[in-house]
Amino acid sequence: MDERGDAKLRLLRWWKRILSDAPPPEEDEDRRSLEEWNDLVEQRIREAMERGEFDNPALKGRSVLREENPFLAPEEALAYSLLAGQGFVPQWMEERKALEQAIDDLRRRMRRAWHWYMRRIEVLNARGEEDYATWKERREVEARWQGYIQTFRGEIRALNERIDTYNLTVPLVRFQMFRLRVDEELRHMGVPKEDR
Repeated sequence: MDERGDAKLRLLRWWKRILSDAPPPEEDEDRRSLEEWNDLVEQRIREAMERGEFDNPALKGRSVLREENPFLAPEEALAYSLLAGQGFVPQWMEERKALEQAIDDLRRRMRRAWHWYMRRIEVLNARGEEDYATWKERREVEARWQGYIQTFRGEIRALNERIDTYNLTVPLVRFQMFRLRVDEELRHMGVPKEDR
């Protein structure tokens, strides 16, 4: 019996078992473990490779992924494929890339400012004495740090506006981005609550 006949017979047995009121058998010869399925798939792939079914020179070096986008209307598909062929991408993808870069830059600057603040505080604490000059410098350092936080709050507000606009343009919800929160960003950097 060929593979198709074998598959039909297994399917017929499966349907009979599903539709019957009898309890399932203890030993099911048709049931295979995930490992057995993986072995079967690997075996079939090896056999196909030995037969040379993957040696198609027309497909050599080309992607095996589907070229068409199932989320596009048919009238837009040609335009998008032409643009993609020339290296262009949809505007929302470019905006996401720009947003991710802007977020990375902001986080890098926030980390740099936090490290500057911590180094300055460590130097001031290492002096040991609390004279007027040290006290004054500490207040200046803390004021500068609070200024950085206010600047970051403004930048995050602007980024959140861009994220909201971006989220309205993406074709699927799964491509949307989360808004940034200043306290969360500072917490991820390890900034204690009293320094926020």
